[in-house]
Amino acid sequence: MRALKIISDLLPIPSYTVILICFFFPFITIKCGTTELVSVTGFDYVVGTDMKEKMKSNEFSKKMQEKLGKDLFDTTQDSSVDEDGNPKKTEGLPLPAETADEKNSRIAMMIMMGIPFLMAIAGLIFSFIRIKRKGLLHIIFSAIGFVVLLIFGIIIKSSSELNAVSSMADGMGGGMISIGMGTSYYMATILFLLIIMFFGMEKYLKNLYKEEQEIREEALDEFLTKD
Repeated sequence: MRALKIISDLLPIPSYTVILICFFFPFITIKCGTTELVSVTGFDYVVGTDMKEKMKSNEFSKKMQEKLGKDLFDTTQDSSVDEDGNPKKTEGLPLPAETADEKNSRIAMMIMMGIPFLMAIAGLIFSFIRIKRKGLLHIIFSAIGFVVLLIFGIIIKSSSELNAVSSMADGMGGGMISIGMGTSYYMATILFLLIIMFFGMEKYLKNLYKEEQEIREEALDEFLTKD
């Protein structure tokens, strides 16, 4: 039990620290074959980064703009062709104003990803504080973080906006664009789950040990009473 106590004191600190670090690495990656085109970090979602602006500024969008002769994210530009039948090159225009739905979606994602980020910070802080039922708090923090990250992954996998990028590439004959969750996302999710499993097991073993102690005491009392 002493070894279990030592591990329970040490495990949360590096675990929550790594989770927080993971937020500054790609949670979503868009690839063309094995080449990474766009990456979005967890912290981008936490601070509400405009993904349309981020995607426009990457090299992939610039190359596609040169090839198509228009801004991929601006539907107001002229798509006419020149005398040779090639698309006319147009100057980059400002992105269209953010719609109400896009703004609400960005705010929702910001709140959603802010929850596991704050849970990791809270868990790290409480790791240095001596309080009762600390294990239960770690289970609560990690469970909330794990569930929210899991829901986030499901939402991203079914996102119509991101799937549209893949469809656009298929329409251009590329067919190699893939959208997936980054290694950092999986690592953060697994670490939350690891904390839940460890402290859940610790609580179970403590209750089991307590029950065994009570049984031994009752048996000892019965033995002394008979004598």
